[in-house]
Amino acid sequence: MLALLVLSQGIPLTAAQQFPTFEAAQEVGKKEGYILFIYPAGWDKYGEKLCRKLISNDKVRAAAGKSAMILAPMYQNRTEETNAKTKQIFGKLSAPSDMSDISYPAIVFYETNARLYATVHGEALMSASESEVAELISKQLAAREKQNNLLKQAHASKDAKEKNRLFLETARVSGMGWPPDLKDVMKQVDPEDNHGYRAALEFGFGVKKDESLDDFLKRLDGVLENELLAPWQKQRACATAIGHIRRTFGSMAGGPMITKYAKKMRKLDPESPLGLSASVVMRDWVKTYRYGDGWSDQIIPAAPIPMLMHDVPISKPGTYVVHFKLKTGRDGIIINRLRLMDGEKCVASHDTPCEVSWSAGTEKDITFTVKRSLKTPRLEFTFGNDPGKRSTWGDINIIPQ
Repeated sequence: MLALLVLSQGIPLTAAQQFPTFEAAQEVGKKEGYILFIYPAGWDKYGEKLCRKLISNDKVRAAAGKSAMILAPMYQNRTEETNAKTKQIFGKLSAPSDMSDISYPAIVFYETNARLYATVHGEALMSASESEVAELISKQLAAREKQNNLLKQAHASKDAKEKNRLFLETARVSGMGWPPDLKDVMKQVDPEDNHGYRAALEFGFGVKKDESLDDFLKRLDGVLENELLAPWQKQRACATAIGHIRRTFGSMAGGPMITKYAKKMRKLDPESPLGLSASVVMRDWVKTYRYGDGWSDQIIPAAPIPMLMHDVPISKPGTYVVHFKLKTGRDGIIINRLRLMDGEKCVASHDTPCEVSWSAGTEKDITFTVKRSLKTPRLEFTFGNDPGKRSTWGDINIIPQ
């Protein structure tokens, strides 16, 4: 039960004790863990004042429960004297390294075995009131208890699949680092990873060398269907895909796919940073291909991916000619397929590849017959130019007959 909840119910709760050094705190810390209030000694008076105020605050001390609390300095310009003082105070507790992403002041949490498992710093600490800091500490200790309970269940389980499922869950407790040697423990339980839990733990998604777009998207769809992966892992895969598509195919050719995976990224967790960024991605990273844009090396994608032309003047029944005319550039254009769409439905299709070039003819007509009125007419182009042969510009016009 959270310490603040206990307090609100009027149940007596022993406040955490403050100790000057790790050695002095060991008797308590070995049972309940350590909480260090690390202040920037000599280079940020506000940070030092804040840590001193928090560690002596009744609500903060109550929230820390029976943990051992230590006020610890972090020196910027270190000397033999300051290093000796730091070593004496920290003892076996590992001070955050210079290369860590922790800013000071910070509240740092250590397990009973002296493992650093969580931190509170930056805006979350600097802008919080004493009551809010107390709540943050309570939640962190509750997360620690949850993780420890899951570890106990995992070790007690006799079933290999259930064992590794619980181990994976311990790694996903919000705000907690991985338990030590977790990957090795899971490997001992299931050396071949037959159930996929270790793969889910170590999940990473990137672009493979010489991988085709179809293979890349199949892998991505497999990730999105994998029930063992957490929403944030799937969001990161979507973000990787969005970046790859934009770099490779551009904001116009890749627009439909960028939009597709940005929507999936938002749906997975709308309030997360990546979920919130999806709208910005669709607004700033997607350009719509419209009638009148013709074609250019900026429009033709680097792979034969379908792209939609919007605002095409085809709505009434009749016969229409899509007229291609080469204007300039070293290369012509190859049209692998052209489809007339009404929303998501294909109304007519031209599936025979054709070429507009200096050698094959600088103009080409493709004729469609439309038998009914269209509500959302669009043309879907699948260009077939090689990646290095896109230096070409031309017009695309629609001529009713």
